Amino acid sequence: MNHKLRILFALESYPPEITGSGIATIRLVRSLAKRGHKIAVVCPGKKLIGEQTREGRIIVYRISSLPVIFHKEFRFSPFAFINTGKFFKKFNPDIIHIEDHLFTARAAVRFARKNNIKIIGTNHFTPYNWLYNLNLPDGTFIYKIVKKILWNYFLNLFNKIDVITVPSLYARKILKNSGIKKPVKVISNGLELKEFKKTTPEDEILSKYKIDSKKIILLSASRLDKEKRVDLLINAICKIKDRAYFHLIITGRGKEKEKLKKITMDKGLSGLVTFTDFITKIDLRNLYHASDIFLTASEVELQGLSIMEAMACGLPVIGAKSMAIPELVKDGINGYLFEPGNEKDAAKKILKLISNKKLREKMSENSLNLINKHDIELTLEEYEKIYYRLLPTKN
Repeated sequence: MNHKLRILFALESYPPEITGSGIATIRLVRSLAKRGHKIAVVCPGKKLIGEQTREGRIIVYRISSLPVIFHKEFRFSPFAFINTGKFFKKFNPDIIHIEDHLFTARAAVRFARKNNIKIIGTNHFTPYNWLYNLNLPDGTFIYKIVKKILWNYFLNLFNKIDVITVPSLYARKILKNSGIKKPVKVISNGLELKEFKKTTPEDEILSKYKIDSKKIILLSASRLDKEKRVDLLINAICKIKDRAYFHLIITGRGKEKEKLKKITMDKGLSGLVTFTDFITKIDLRNLYHASDIFLTASEVELQGLSIMEAMACGLPVIGAKSMAIPELVKDGINGYLFEPGNEKDAAKKILKLISNKKLREKMSENSLNLINKHDIELTLEEYEKIYYRLLPTKN
C-alpha cells in the first residue's frame, strides 16, 4: 500500500472567493484529505498580514494580499515570494500542485525547484475571462497584444513544471494551440455526486422565494459578471414570455447584478425573474432539484461546474455551443446547444423544452447517466496515480 502524501496546493483564488477554479480546488483538497493525505493550501488572504488556520483537515495559509483593481472581490499576492518560504519549508511537501500561474503559484514553483520537489499544474485559465473584464473590443490590435501577453505569462510557468492537467478535451486543445510543449492529461474537476441527492421537498425552497411551483422553473447559477452572458438569458426569455408559463431564477453575485436587474425591469420581466443573490450550498442544491431546466449562456467555460451540478441533480441543460460546454451538454440527448450570442436561438431551444414534459424527463435521465463519469472518486484515482509516479524512486 502506498504511504500517505504531504501535498501543498498553491493558487490565487480559493473560497470564500467564488470562482470555478477555487471551488474545484476545495473539492479536490477535501476529498484528498478524507483519503488520509496531509494537505496544505497557500492562497491570498483578506488582510495585509498573513495568517495560518486549520479548516477541517486542511491547513490553509492565507498570505498578505491586495484587491484586484478591476474586480475588488478578488485578491492577489504580489508579495508571495517574500511571505511563503518559511511555511513551505515547515510543511515539507512531497508534491506541489499549483492551480494557476499567478504569484502564489510562482512562489511555490521556485521553492519546489530549489528543493527538488515535483510539480503538477492544473489549468483553469483562458485569457478571455480577463479580456471581458478589461472591456477590450474583440479583434482589435490592443486586444490581440494583451491576449498574447496573458498567454506568454502563463506559458512561462507551465512549460517549466513536471505534469500538466486540464478538466476537458477543449482545455487541452487550447493549451496545445497556445504553445504548451509538454503532454497534457485530461482529468475532470469531478463532483461528489452523493452531495447532490435530493433531501428537501421542492415546494419548500420555492416558497422561500415566493415562486409558484406550478410554473416551469428555469435556473441560472453563476457569477454575475460580463463573460457569463446572463443578459442573453434575460433577453431570450423576453421573447417567449407570452408563450409559456415559467419562472427564471438567477443566483449569484457579481459586477453585472444591478445592470441585469435593470434589464429585467425595463423589459417588464420582474414578475418572471427572481434574483436570489448568494445562497448556501444546501439552498443551491435544493434549487437545482426544484428546477426543470438549467440555463447557461457563458462562452468561456473550460468545463462548467454549475452545469455538472445541474446534471447531478437530473436537470436537462440548455447552453451555448462554446468551448467545453458540448462535452457535457450533448445536443438533443441531455439538453440543447444554441449558437453563442444568439438570443433568438436560445429562446427557441428554451421554448421547445418547456413545452415537452416527456422530453425533459428523458433528458433528465440522460444527464444523470452522463455525469457518472465525473464522480470525484475517479478524479482522485487519476491524481493519486500522478502523485505517486512523480515521487523519487527509493534505492
